[in-house]
Amino acid sequence: MEQGFSLNTLKKLAAEPDYTDVSLTAAERVRALGKMGCSVEINEDVAPRRYFRSGVEMERMAAVYLEEGSLENAYVLYTKFIT
Repeated sequence: MEQGFSLNTLKKLAAEPDYTDVSLTAAERVRALGKMGCSVEINEDVAPRRYFRSGVEMERMAAVYLEEGSLENAYVLYTKFIT
């Protein structure tokens, strides 16, 4: 069964996804979180070693968020890490 999205919902998600919008379905909220996690910019002037350290720190913070029960923040950081 295919789930359709209303035009209003699509406009909201296209403009600026907001996972805190309670009018969105769970699938739409996860999609919005995924968009936040995929927004990664790479600066070629930054040394790879620095990105590695940042990645390690992101993973550590995501684990803290997960432990605290802040699943949305943990999900975004884990998504950024794997992106």
